[in-house]
Amino acid sequence: MAAQPTADTKQMDKVLDLYKHMSQNPSLKSARIISIARNGISIQSVWEQRNLERNIKQKFTQDFSLDADLQPLVESFPVDVTSELLSTSSENEKLKAILREVAIDGKPKQYIEIWDRQHLVKNYDLAAYDAHGEIYTDNMFSSFQFSPDNTKLMYIAEKKLRKTEPYYKQKPKYKVATQENEEEAERGAEHVYKPDWGEQLEGRHRSVIVLLNIEEDTFFPLPFIPHDYFPAEVIWTPNGECIVGVAYKLYRRYLGRFGCSNRESYIFLLKGTEFRKLTGPGQACKTPQFSPDGKHLIWLERDIGKPHHNVQRLMRIKWDVVETPDMVVDLVKTNITIANDKKFYGFYGQTIPKRCWSNDSQYLFLSTPQRSEIKSYVVNLETKVVTEIENNDGSSLNILDVRKNRVVFTRFSIILPPQLVVGKFDPTSENIGNLHLYNCTKPLDIPNGENLIYEHTEFEYKTKEPVRDFNFTYFGEKSAPEKSMPLLVVPHGGPHYSFCNQFNMDHAIFALLGFGILQINFRGSTGMGGDNIEFLSGRIGETDVLDCVTAINLALDKYPQIDPTKVTLYGLCHGGFLCAHLSGQHSNLFRAVVMRAPIIDIPSMFTSTDIPDWCPANTGCQFLESLPPATSETKYTEIVLKMFDRSPVRHADKVTAPTMIAVGTQDLRSPASQGKLWYNRLIANDVITKLYVYDDNHMLAKDFVEIDFVINAALWLLEHTSDTPIATSKPAVVAEEVPKPGSKKAEE
Repeated sequence: MAAQPTADTKQMDKVLDLYKHMSQNPSLKSARIISIARNGISIQSVWEQRNLERNIKQKFTQDFSLDADLQPLVESFPVDVTSELLSTSSENEKLKAILREVAIDGKPKQYIEIWDRQHLVKNYDLAAYDAHGEIYTDNMFSSFQFSPDNTKLMYIAEKKLRKTEPYYKQKPKYKVATQENEEEAERGAEHVYKPDWGEQLEGRHRSVIVLLNIEEDTFFPLPFIPHDYFPAEVIWTPNGECIVGVAYKLYRRYLGRFGCSNRESYIFLLKGTEFRKLTGPGQACKTPQFSPDGKHLIWLERDIGKPHHNVQRLMRIKWDVVETPDMVVDLVKTNITIANDKKFYGFYGQTIPKRCWSNDSQYLFLSTPQRSEIKSYVVNLETKVVTEIENNDGSSLNILDVRKNRVVFTRFSIILPPQLVVGKFDPTSENIGNLHLYNCTKPLDIPNGENLIYEHTEFEYKTKEPVRDFNFTYFGEKSAPEKSMPLLVVPHGGPHYSFCNQFNMDHAIFALLGFGILQINFRGSTGMGGDNIEFLSGRIGETDVLDCVTAINLALDKYPQIDPTKVTLYGLCHGGFLCAHLSGQHSNLFRAVVMRAPIIDIPSMFTSTDIPDWCPANTGCQFLESLPPATSETKYTEIVLKMFDRSPVRHADKVTAPTMIAVGTQDLRSPASQGKLWYNRLIANDVITKLYVYDDNHMLAKDFVEIDFVINAALWLLEHTSDTPIATSKPAVVAEEVPKPGSKKAEE
């Protein structure tokens, strides 16, 4: 007779079933308008969905045809494109290039395929040509673009380095004839350290612009960029004769680029063999784009400063007229009033869409976080008027592509998984922000989703501080008996990041399990003006903690369904830092804690992270590459003490809440030693504690990691907010290293 499932097994199966259902909602990665005719429009979208059986994220394309009124006509079946790393189409849509990764004899290899409308035209085995290292596919440095005449493909790759070999290597007595001018390998240099751009950009050491001549089948790595610059994000000039891109200034020590928009960089022009910077010093630039008529070059830039992410300017050069940059939208310190009396808090976007222009090249389309949402805007290049695109259904809108006055968006909210939306822009309309949006797709239903609500709350302190406002979002069931729901408090990471009314599968699962979710944009978050971001410098562990406690108290007053004895914490990186601070400084307030990749001891992080400048920047200190002289006014010991004073480890002895910690062995941002330190401090004090160690990087987002972590986190929170007493009276002093699927340890 089969054993009856226990209560614990039923709980586990319930969480797993929720995860399996929610993971079926794909996320929209990109979309491109592939044709526009009198009778309609065709859009190709790229989606990504978790495949739990294969432990991968499966990527697929789906095409949509709409009539002239943007009403859906036909949608294709999804086509798997998981092996495609990058793809691009020529502007006339006659050619398509694909960078594909294929496993050959168990090893990944990169190929470039060139397709026309009928067949595969060319296929290049990049290893056989051996012209460069791996092609970059990240969203910070990469490029992949046809020349205007369709004869060349331009991309960014790792520069080919001199081959190395050990000091002793047996060689044949008689040398076999090899290729002419074959470079002799450098002996004993295999293990020489080469700096790179850190977390999630490992191996990005020296970049090179590569031109693949499709007609001649030749690869030409351009040698004309000065050695102390790192080219990225390159595009062709309108005539195809020159190249524009971003050049990062290289120093002996690289600082991490992921999540850090404050790295010194310039917009450059490469004309023949001449390299020329188009922007001045003290700036960090990114995402250059040309207008369809070739008359405008635009980009985003910010001042280099302590905050790792901050408000940006929208800049322009009138191409072929003058090289002097012209500011279209300045840095916004608090907010400004734009068209239709709307408030605008500045640009904070990570990128500009590759196609972002109206048909007449007069209007530019951009999306950016604003308070608790992502909003989209139309910017008039000549009048510099900014107009918000109307969206009155409570969702966020993010622009993916613009062509011939059709605009493709992704729409989402906390309770709405991503969907594809299209609108038509009319520059002659009285209100150019009204695009009459139409939904092309409908997300899968969320179980009991009709019973979920979310509400944004703005709050301002009645003090004389220069920055007094922050906001939070409550997400949970519409109605429940008084004091019947546990509360999950979620401060975001960064700290210069924000929650922007986006769908988050973790949070949705927790809400469906009966938790109220409190997403807090404390002072220092993006989307609220530059002054708000800069206010947090030197105040971490204090101002952000205060804002979290204030938000909790406001939520307890506003939502009577929350049980004040069942408040829990959940956070990543700086969010984990705040979970540690809050559970130490306000130990009586919290019932349980879950943290990922937390920052615990800033002085020790300072010596091991890929962004050591983060540590003094957020604690109000000066960043020092080396020890100062004894006569210096800046004493290194004073800096270390100030960093320690802002660290959660100071409050470890006061923590009482059961705490689950997850760390990644490959984390270069907040190394695994940080979470292990917190674990060791808590178990020494007999706090119920559990540590998970994953073979992953900072985000802990690998598929086998995500499912294990989310389900364990849910079970941890449910167990420690249950009214049923916990079975064990002794601390769960457990550290678990989770093996990678397919490894020998996993098979055992």
